[in-house]
Amino acid sequence: MGSNVQPRRVIIDTDGGVDDAAALWWALTDPRLDLVGVTTVGGVVSAAEAAGNVLRILDAAGRRDIPVAVGADQRVGLAPSLRRADFIHGDDGLGNTQRPMPQGLSPSPESARDLMLRLCAEAPGKTSIVALGPLTNLAMAAADDPAWPARVQELVAMAGSARSGGNALPIGEANVAHDPTAAMRVVEAHWARPPLMVGLDVTHRATLTDVEFALLAEQRTPAAAFLDAPLNFYRTYGSTFTAPNCPCHDLFAVLALAEPGIVTDAPVLPLAVDTGMGAAWGTTVVDFRAIAFARVAGSTQEQPAGFHPWRIALDADVVRFRAALRGLFGEE
Repeated sequence: MGSNVQPRRVIIDTDGGVDDAAALWWALTDPRLDLVGVTTVGGVVSAAEAAGNVLRILDAAGRRDIPVAVGADQRVGLAPSLRRADFIHGDDGLGNTQRPMPQGLSPSPESARDLMLRLCAEAPGKTSIVALGPLTNLAMAAADDPAWPARVQELVAMAGSARSGGNALPIGEANVAHDPTAAMRVVEAHWARPPLMVGLDVTHRATLTDVEFALLAEQRTPAAAFLDAPLNFYRTYGSTFTAPNCPCHDLFAVLALAEPGIVTDAPVLPLAVDTGMGAAWGTTVVDFRAIAFARVAGSTQEQPAGFHPWRIALDADVVRFRAALRGLFGEE
């Protein structure tokens, strides 16, 4: 990367799980990204516990300067009753590694939404957000300041599923299903450009194989040393839908911001969230008819009420993803 290229300012919103940890390590070690703040939300663990996990990572990475703000545990609206994912991420969110809290580090006194609003106001149009957990904090920030989404350079959300079914519910992805109303409000907010939905369609394809896990076990880098035990714990049940390989959902979302070519197909399509409390509650609904209409001259149909334009990640460069991961783990 040339010296005249400025790294992209980014805020990560996380619920403190194992794949979140891998995503944070990537953001902390990629020179194309400038991680200016981390906010936490209840999901895999509570928002406060997630903040503790983030502080552990920042300490291990030598980046104790980055502010960490605790966000919401409560949901914006009614949500399905979901089993806690401790069997995937461990009771502590980091694969039951029970790492001690670093001395002298604590979360910011600011709330998550206040930190988001402030950091984006400091550099309007030049700060991106990667959301790795339920979208509660983002919905609350947008409610506090409806003009805020337009000041965000780019939003990437690890959320939803277009064609791949669900993981937390039959057709509902976990981050959306945890707070469907928040997801709906984030979908309908007025962002500067259509946000990117990185859902199960790509994260269930971009997986770690035995090759990546063998390299991880060598612990050649600080990231690998930190992530070895958590990722091996996570692999057991995190691979339920992709066995024998293992997804790393949140890492792919951060890579999609840093290295946009890793998403090879992301058409802008109408997106909505089902908040109806029925069998599809917490589902992202993508209107694929627009693709068919575009193929036939003069064939159009009005966008349905409640749908908004998002870029929907549908395919990924899996070879590139695995190569990037091996680089994080120390492959030369």
